[in-house]
Amino acid sequence: MRKSKLFIAAMAVVCLFAACSEKEGVYNPKKKITNIYRASERIDSWNSDEGVVNDTNIQPKTLAETWTWDGNKLMKITYWENQIDPIGKADVSDVYNFYYDGKQLSKVESDGERMLFTYDGKKLKQAEIVDIEDNKTMATFEFVHDGKKITKINVTSETGDIEPSKHMVSILMRDIMPTLENANDMVAAIREAMPAGGAKATTTIPIELTWDGDNVSKMNANMYGATISVDYTFDNKNNPYQNSVFGFITAMEQPDGMIMFNKNNVTKMVMKMNLIFMNDVDEYNFTYTYDGDWPLTQIAKQVDTDEGGNSSYTVTTWFEYAK
Repeated sequence: MRKSKLFIAAMAVVCLFAACSEKEGVYNPKKKITNIYRASERIDSWNSDEGVVNDTNIQPKTLAETWTWDGNKLMKITYWENQIDPIGKADVSDVYNFYYDGKQLSKVESDGERMLFTYDGKKLKQAEIVDIEDNKTMATFEFVHDGKKITKINVTSETGDIEPSKHMVSILMRDIMPTLENANDMVAAIREAMPAGGAKATTTIPIELTWDGDNVSKMNANMYGATISVDYTFDNKNNPYQNSVFGFITAMEQPDGMIMFNKNNVTKMVMKMNLIFMNDVDEYNFTYTYDGDWPLTQIAKQVDTDEGGNSSYTVTTWFEYAK
């Protein structure tokens, strides 16, 4: 059976709503994104007999996403391939279509898959990812509230239905680090602890959220013997993704650091993972330029250093808004 891309995307940030939203599932920002562009640069340096060697890989600025609105409702996001053909036109990578029950988002569909949202009045109760062809549930997300805020997400799936290399554990490890290189060693270690591919086993992973005002300041998850924590710091400007139920989708291919729960933009992430046989800490930094209180560009950077050399990875994101 085809693997769930919506499932992969959902686990990326799975942060679907902001606590200060009067009605969860309603995304109507004052400034509406129309296009997103990205560029990246990776520099690897290491010592050799001839001295320091540098290897640079640059991806130029290209159109990454186009957002289509109908009044105050987001109807579609078109994702574009990073490579541009000789006449300067990008190819469509994927398209996500959005459906509503009144003002609340009720369904997202893309390429044979759908994600359904269930509410208890103003509060999100559950999200479910379904394979349309097989009419089979791939994963469910149960949302636990403390007052108006989501403080816990229980993610349940059958591991046998998801390719281990694309299982939620690996995806969470990879995409919780917005726009930056995944921690390959950490992902590999998590995979080693997972059930073997094809083995049927229902797994529930609890994700706990700690709040500081209108922002999530810490996330904790326990899975397959691993403890993962992420600490966040923020600016004081408007997050254009705040209240977006589809935050996991925008993070699918080039996550952008805009954590969907939050009122403000992430400026720093410190991620820690503890396993019996490995401990690791990674730090990611984000800087912005603004038009008033809204981000125009975001520069995300990660630097890794070890005995053999160092690597730096930088991703620049440009936002265009409706006039």
